[in-house]
Amino acid sequence: MARTREFDDEMLRHASRELFWSNGFANTSIGDISAATKVGNGSIYAAYGSKFDLFFTVLESYCQTRIDIVSAAMSVGSTAEESIREFFDVIVSDCSNQLDRRGCLMLNSIAEFGGRDDRVIELCRTTTDTMERLVSERLADAHQTSPEAFDVELQAAQIILVSQGLIQMSKLQVPREKLTAIADAYCDGLA
Repeated sequence: MARTREFDDEMLRHASRELFWSNGFANTSIGDISAATKVGNGSIYAAYGSKFDLFFTVLESYCQTRIDIVSAAMSVGSTAEESIREFFDVIVSDCSNQLDRRGCLMLNSIAEFGGRDDRVIELCRTTTDTMERLVSERLADAHQTSPEAFDVELQAAQIILVSQGLIQMSKLQVPREKLTAIADAYCDGLA
């Protein structure tokens, strides 16, 4: 019979996410997580098997929140442009209000793992593809009656790329006002 966990797993995953996000995978130890959560190393290993398995669980959950942000933004407004503006507003607000402007756990993980772990790269690729698909669907709905040729998939990829660029610029301490101006300039070009 499996033992029940004697700690708050949600609290452990939240604290782990914060540490991995702020310090990176390599610079976060199970000891750091244990110290932050008061959950013993052995209990963490028993629950997750390895530091990487805990990290990957946290990254999967984080990636789902990114998909949820895009999905929610794409349902806002009566036009695709309003949805895109909402998406950029959420991104700028999120990254500008972060502790130490630490960027995005997914983008940070891509940079840290590079080609060293196929599972991380595949998860991040799938997440990005899903975000692009959600934007593409919103753009396609908006252009169904438009007779001109419009590559919604290319435009969706550009929108996700701009959002990721805004996040990276935020890590460089670019002021919120400039991030907003960049997002507004891109949206003005959509009209």
